[in-house]
Amino acid sequence: MPVRRLLEPVGGFVPAVIALTLPLVFLPSAADSYILPRASIAIAGACLGVGMSLLIPTAAGLGNLRLPLAAAAAAAMLAFAFSISWPLSLAGSYTRYESLPMRLAYLGLMASAVWLLRRRVERDAVGAAFVFGTAVASLEALQQAVANVAFRPDGNLGNANLLAALIAMGIPLAVDRARRGGLFIGPWAAAVVVMGAGLIVTTSRSGALGAVAGCLALMTFAVPRRFSLPVAAASVGAVGAAVIFILVSPLQALNDDPAALRIHLWQDGLRLLAARPLTGWGEDATGLSFGHYLTQDYAGLVTFDRVHSGPLDVAVTQGVLGLAALAWVVVVVFWAAWTRRGEAGVAGLAAALVGYSVWVCFNFDWAPATGVFWILAGTLWSSVLPIHGEVALPHLWGSTSRRLGMGPAGGAVRSTAAVLLALLAIPLAVLPLLADTWYLRGHADLAVRVDPLQAQYHWALGTVPELQRAADLGETDPGMYVQLGDGYLKRGDGANARRAYQRALEIDPYYSPAAQRLAALGQ
Repeated sequence: MPVRRLLEPVGGFVPAVIALTLPLVFLPSAADSYILPRASIAIAGACLGVGMSLLIPTAAGLGNLRLPLAAAAAAAMLAFAFSISWPLSLAGSYTRYESLPMRLAYLGLMASAVWLLRRRVERDAVGAAFVFGTAVASLEALQQAVANVAFRPDGNLGNANLLAALIAMGIPLAVDRARRGGLFIGPWAAAVVVMGAGLIVTTSRSGALGAVAGCLALMTFAVPRRFSLPVAAASVGAVGAAVIFILVSPLQALNDDPAALRIHLWQDGLRLLAARPLTGWGEDATGLSFGHYLTQDYAGLVTFDRVHSGPLDVAVTQGVLGLAALAWVVVVVFWAAWTRRGEAGVAGLAAALVGYSVWVCFNFDWAPATGVFWILAGTLWSSVLPIHGEVALPHLWGSTSRRLGMGPAGGAVRSTAAVLLALLAIPLAVLPLLADTWYLRGHADLAVRVDPLQAQYHWALGTVPELQRAADLGETDPGMYVQLGDGYLKRGDGANARRAYQRALEIDPYYSPAAQRLAALGQ
């Protein structure tokens, strides 16, 4: 089969390519230069990775992970079915994109890594590519710090905390590779230094906690087995002590983000969850619903569209069913890693996942970092799969194909599915980039043609019908509704203007421009 012969030599390095590009790739020609390109990489990478897995012999099946991944995918689709805004949950809010396709893409990235990674060199390439990309991003952040930029250095990720999340995963990986010795111990050690310096200039408390937790987890996995549990207990205590220190020290107010704000925000998030506990409000729909449950004005004119805690954010958008399904996946992976912690590379990968897990407790899932997490999780599972899952199937297309139900008819089905996945990447990953490029150039009229579900582009057109269309598509910025209300007022339509201002206050009850206009209408 020509396609198979063409793809098989390179398929095992696709996860490494994705892990390299997520920290590095940004697109200056797009309005959202930083997040959207990486979101597109995550979705396209999942589509192409799974598609390639259908065309070439896979390393193994998913084994014990099959049912948890299926449950996570089903929970995501169930949350979408009960979403309060299907267009928003399908397209994702602008600069966020935590949509149904993105949530499924994360699972696809993990599964495709398991299927494509056959050899240790391919698994090692994933970690090496990711650490290299993160080290380069850290160097960019250091350059930004030296240049005294007006924003927190972020290494061209668009957000300093995102770079910190990558570093929290990268440092434990690099330390593990350095401690294993070998020809490249020097570059690995240098990468640790560079990433550590990058973490400092981000001034991210959660990133520092994640990096510390990851290194402590690495130590827990690396010590002799008889010491593992005492070291694990001491590590948990050390991380807890670090959290307490942040809460009681001047660090709690770092970056004008006091710890008390997060605590109150989480309390409001629990109230939001309690209103729809099973299936949540729908992917990326927090911004439409959170305003009903906010108990105080947290940040002036800034509207919170996230609860800023990964587990709680997942529970709010996908319900406790979605949170339980994802927790099932993570627990299965960590348990397998714990029982096989002596295998080469397992400790570093597991420690990287711990680093992200601690970071995300104080932040939210975001494609540039979360995509890497799921690739590393798949890489880890592929390392332990022969023990905790199915045996490898190296001759899937050979003499065993008929016994496995993979005869000519099955091959045609797989080929068709692979083509469909490749085609699906066009509307989900390619066209949004094209639309955003046109948007930056002032051609929102063209942007809405290729990405009609993205409310931001309809808003940019500015007419009342297009503003109303943005509202119907689930725009989460209260400012858009004020502009819509103003447009209706100019038409003499006070009733629709009032409804638009009220909708703005439903999204953010402390949004003063909407309150002022409603007061004026009342007068």
